Amino acid sequence: MSFVTNRLPSRHHGAWTVSILFLLLWLICGLSLLFHTLLLKKQLQEQELSRVENALNIFLQNSSSSSTYHFNLQVSPPEAIDFIRISRDRDQLLITDQQGIPLAGLVDLDPRSHGTWISLTAPDSSGNWILVSRKLNDGSTIQAGKNDLNAGISTYQTALSSSWLIFFLTAFPCLGIAIFLHRQQKKPLQELGAAIRSALQHQRPAFDTFHHGNGELTELYQLLEKTFSQNQQLIAEMQSSLDNVAHDLRTPMTRLRAVAEYALQSDQDDPEIYRNSLSDCLEESERVLSMLGTMMSVAEAEAGTMRLKTETVSIKETLEDVISLYRYVAEEEKISLSLTMEDDSLSILADKTRISQVWANLLDNAIKYGHEGGTVEISTGTEGDMLVTSFCDDGMGISDSEISRIWDRLYRGDRSRSRQGLGLGLNYVKAVVEAHGGKVRVSSTIRKGSCFEVLLPLLPAAVGKAEITDQRRMIREADVGNGEV
Repeated sequence: MSFVTNRLPSRHHGAWTVSILFLLLWLICGLSLLFHTLLLKKQLQEQELSRVENALNIFLQNSSSSSTYHFNLQVSPPEAIDFIRISRDRDQLLITDQQGIPLAGLVDLDPRSHGTWISLTAPDSSGNWILVSRKLNDGSTIQAGKNDLNAGISTYQTALSSSWLIFFLTAFPCLGIAIFLHRQQKKPLQELGAAIRSALQHQRPAFDTFHHGNGELTELYQLLEKTFSQNQQLIAEMQSSLDNVAHDLRTPMTRLRAVAEYALQSDQDDPEIYRNSLSDCLEESERVLSMLGTMMSVAEAEAGTMRLKTETVSIKETLEDVISLYRYVAEEEKISLSLTMEDDSLSILADKTRISQVWANLLDNAIKYGHEGGTVEISTGTEGDMLVTSFCDDGMGISDSEISRIWDRLYRGDRSRSRQGLGLGLNYVKAVVEAHGGKVRVSSTIRKGSCFEVLLPLLPAAVGKAEITDQRRMIREADVGNGEV
């Protein structure tokens, strides 16, 4: 199994998650309160500044604006204004009926100062005063001021204090929401952990009961269930395959041990007995090494590290060599072998040894799963720029349920259990062919036989000849179809 059974999640991780959620929620609340407080401040400042500007406009309308000497000094500033200052060059005139105005700071204040919440003693700092400045027609400057401490500033300070209080009080609901969200987030993981533990305990998938209640995680549960089933199936197949490997390796090792013990226990001084024993030991060791070499080659191919010693290979030569090697085996099974080639001069760029092993594996399978008195037909042709080599038998065939799995590593079909082998032959064939840039195909019918096709890239020089051969074949087929000979 490849499932991880650690606790999901740990308490330490859960505490960090709650803390992060709490801080995020609290930060959102704080930013929201800050935004609304700043918005309130802007509205209060604009409102108070507008009031002072309107009051100054009314004052100017009631007075002559052509000269500073025509102002009615007996009239008090409007209620919305605490003082009015008229400046021209170094001369200044202050009109006010309020006490406590900082005259010293006002004298040094720039008559053009305009804005909200300005300090009269330190204009660059924030303060309580709202200042409105206007340029008159005679070149003088009139400035109106209003102390906003008991109006807008007071409202703003009250709102600011309330915001701070609300900000600290929101910590409690934010913490509660964070804990709730963490538990909701952790709940499906806990259910998933329980499902995995149940599946591991009972050795079967147990995710289907969670599909309906967790719609968002249905796909995850289905993927885990599929992975679990595939792992279980893989374990069963590996166990069966390892049993086959152990059985196939035990036979030559047992024979090797028996031959060695016979030679050691022999009382005869005949060197021929020992020579035959050593020969048998060498033969069995070669068989074991061949099995291990095949397994290593398959592993290299699956890892993409197979090294190919490519050269120009004659298809006819390699096929005839393999047929010659297996002819006696076929005769023992009373199976006839035939080779048909459209063009016996076709060549490919390949590793000769490995391609010969591909032909040997396919021919060995065709003979092994054929029937007594049957035939194995080997043929070559072309398909575009690819060489097609076929191995067809009239044996037991392959079922539809097995045909998609025969290329899997260590897989052996039900009808091949009684046959000697590791379940690596076809997997090795596929790996070698794909390493050469080719592909394999298979078609089969139960009790009628199977046909394996290997497609390999032709040499560039051979592609033109293959096209000519295809054209000739099409012409011959057309002639036959027209009744011509």
